[in-house]
Amino acid sequence: MDNRVKFYSWLIGLLDRKHLTFEEIANEWRDANANQDEDELDKRTFHRYRENIQSQFGITVECNKSDGYRYYLKRDPVENDDVTEWMLSSLRLASLGDMLKFHNKVMLDTPPYNTEYLDDILAAIDKQYLLKFKYVSGFGAESDIVLQPAFVRFFKQRWYVVGVKVKSEERRVKNSSAEEDVRKLVRVLPFDRISFLKLICEKHPLSAKMKKILTPENYYEDCFGIYRMEDVPVEQIRIRAFYPEYNYIEEVPLHESQQKVKESKDGMFREYTLTIRPSRDFLQKLLWHGRNIIVLKPENLRQEMIGILKDMTKSYETGECLNGEK
Repeated sequence: MDNRVKFYSWLIGLLDRKHLTFEEIANEWRDANANQDEDELDKRTFHRYRENIQSQFGITVECNKSDGYRYYLKRDPVENDDVTEWMLSSLRLASLGDMLKFHNKVMLDTPPYNTEYLDDILAAIDKQYLLKFKYVSGFGAESDIVLQPAFVRFFKQRWYVVGVKVKSEERRVKNSSAEEDVRKLVRVLPFDRISFLKLICEKHPLSAKMKKILTPENYYEDCFGIYRMEDVPVEQIRIRAFYPEYNYIEEVPLHESQQKVKESKDGMFREYTLTIRPSRDFLQKLLWHGRNIIVLKPENLRQEMIGILKDMTKSYETGECLNGEK
């Protein structure tokens, strides 16, 4: 990793914890693990790096003159602060690779595959180009796809591109007048099923309506997981979590809409509501918690969960695949 990037990551982490003078920062840097070359930090370099951190990350290293000229982090309001936090976290993890003595002290998940397409896809989004590629479905069917990309998402160790499928060279999605028809052409495609990707270097912007729909915030509003599931209505779901599982889902909520609505007098369970589309991903998440979480409402979802559990029991008993169909 570039020494400057190492310093950016190190300084942001340091000043996120405490306010320091330049002399204190320089002393800390002298002994920092990230400073493997044992470089000295001079004021001119420090101020240049301050400017770079502000321009690249939207984070200002501010000086408080009334507090003995101590430096601290002042985060500028950014449109998507989650991206900034994710980027900073990635930088910190990447810097571990340069600290050889920590190689057997840190255990990480397997990194995502097929990231080689990320730069090209982001370039296509920025320049409003089309993407053309071969795609293999989960059933093994191969097809040629032309896509108007809108944004990318990282979910469960996989990168996905979200965009609108172009039916033909003659009929561009941007000229479609029926919003519902266009919605049906939205695709969420994992990078690892894409091959032979090319950019069609001509501008093909999304329509104004689709630009509004296809933002991460709008497209995934009231959703759980990677797929929107247009045919699944948004519902208020009530669940009961038993002790000690409810501590975990309060630390790591199932969804941003999660709210605690009841607690038993003996402290053995708590109940929560969530307002979401109960997608397959959501049902799988509930099943992951096993007997520690149950669905109370709506009744149709409760019955669906009961059916899934019965089928699972039969599958274990018979060794056959059961999907709930008669």
